[in-house]
Parts: sequence; C-alpha cells; structure tokens
Amino acid sequence: MAIGCDIGTSNLLVAKKAGPDVEVKRLRNAFVEINDEQKQHLASSSLSAVEIKGKSYIVGDEAVAMARILSRPLRRPMASGILNPTEVDARAVVGALVKALVGEPQQPDELCAFSVPAVALDLPGGNTVWHTGFFTQLLEQLGYQAEPVNEALAIIYSDCAAEDHCGIAISHGAGQVNVAASYKLLGNLQFSIARSGDWIDRNTSAALGVSVADVLKVKEDPHFDLMDAEETFDELGLALTFHYRAMIKYEIGHLLEQWRSMKGQLNFPEPVPIVLSGGTAAIKGFLELWCQQFDSMKKKMPVPFKIKEIRMAQDPFGAVARGLLHYALAKA
Repeated sequence: MAIGCDIGTSNLLVAKKAGPDVEVKRLRNAFVEINDEQKQHLASSSLSAVEIKGKSYIVGDEAVAMARILSRPLRRPMASGILNPTEVDARAVVGALVKALVGEPQQPDELCAFSVPAVALDLPGGNTVWHTGFFTQLLEQLGYQAEPVNEALAIIYSDCAAEDHCGIAISHGAGQVNVAASYKLLGNLQFSIARSGDWIDRNTSAALGVSVADVLKVKEDPHFDLMDAEETFDELGLALTFHYRAMIKYEIGHLLEQWRSMKGQLNFPEPVPIVLSGGTAAIKGFLELWCQQFDSMKKKMPVPFKIKEIRMAQDPFGAVARGLLHYALAKA
C-alpha cells in the first residue's frame, strides 16, 4: 500500500489505489476565521469549524464561499509554494487539512510520497528545508513513511512512461511554476519560479483596480478562453491574457537559460515531450497560448533541445498526485 500527496499552495490532492483504478481527492488549502456568534450558527448548518488555539476557522472548499459571504480575506497556509511565514496559524491549519485528506495509513509505515518544490530562482530566502522537514514530520506522526519528491519530476512518472520517462515537465501551481527535465528518471534539471497563478491574479487585480475575487470569477468561468478572452470578458479577459502571456514567456526564458547554463550536461539523444500541468494551466486556450509563445521565442533564440511534442498532462489537476503514487508504489 502507498499513497501520493500533492501539497500545493491552493489545493491539496491525494492519490490512492481503488482496485485497478486510481482515486484522486482534492481539498482547498485555505481557511477563513469566524467569530463566536458565527460559530454558534454553525450548529444548525452543514458547515463545521476547526478549533485552533482558541480560534475558530472554516477550512477547505467551504472557506472560499464563506470568505466571499462574510467579506473576510481568504487565508492560505502556504505562499509561493512553501509554508507561509506570515500566517501564525498556518502549520496547525494545514496539518488539520492534510490529516483530513490522507487519513490514517492502512498498514504500519505505509509509504506516502509528497510533493516539494524546487528552490525558486527568483524568491530570495525561499529555501525548502523547513517546508520539507515540517511535512515529513507531520506525515510520520500520522503513521506514514514519508518521502519528499520534486513536484515537476512527479509528472514525468505520471505522463512520460511511453517515452521511457524522458521529458520536460512543467507544473503550474498557484504559488510557483516548477520545471524538471528528466532522462530515464534522472532529474538532470530542476528549478522553480515564483510567478504563477497567484502572480497573475494579483497583477491583473492591481492593473484594473478590481478585486482578486472578481479576477478569479472570470478565470473560473467555464466560458473563459485565453485565445478569445476579450470577446467575452472585455478588458478583464484581455488583462488576464496579457498576464498569462507574460508568465509563459518568463518561464520559457528561464527554461532555456537554465538549460544552457548546464554547459552540455543536458544532451538528450532523442526528441522529448514538453508536458504542461497544474491548475493554472487547466484553462481553455492555455496549451495554444503556450505553444504560440514558444514558437515566437524560438525564432529569436536557439532552443538547445529537440522537441517531440508539447502536450497537456492527461489529468492537469491530478498529474502530480498520480505521479507521486506511481513513485510510491514502485518503492513500496
């Protein structure tokens, strides 16, 4: 028995075997504080509060709706892919969320592979030592044998088996974009950048003077399409497209720069796929926009690798969790 747990800034996901199939469960990595009067009203509703150090919080998916209703800020235990140092109750909240999602192991020392980001190139002081140590200890206290695995490398496990686990995987989370280049499961290149979904939301909000909630409402609209955003959503749709485009150019630029900095150490003998995944990428038109920007950039600068194809992961939201499960099952 084994499980995979994707610990993301915006969402927590766990993948487990369910007979011959894989089951993926998700929980929003967020919370909102409520006062004593609001807590009393919960007794007659389906919502439940979590008590932490004398304070009451609504957590998970219900926290998003409650934050909007109560006009309270939605708080997150994590920021930029790692534990949020500005949230005093972050560790207790995310601990409760992870415990609720993964449950107890079905056997002693069951292996739990969990995701960790690479150190961000553009986030001073954003090391992952504390983050990795905290979640290792948390999962071990729950009875698991915990093993950290690079977030983007997990996508190689989930989506590149047909290429003998060779490829470039790019995971677009809320807090970071994680990149890994693998040749037969050797993580030759791993890095992250702190410009992803949250960066898009904040900067679109600031540019137009609207709330982040308004930005998210458009992003989450099933009709929103990055290749035709202005037509349906006016300047907000256009601003989102501009910021998505800027993020994509930024990550492609770093990928090419980091590859070249390896000075010949990355010399894959055959063309490899580029696999895109993550909640920020799971939006209409993202693949087309990414390919458009890549084609534009490669006209101006040489690409130091051969590309088989650029594709989306089979399950953009669950690719990391599924890959972590593959890894854990292979080691269990």
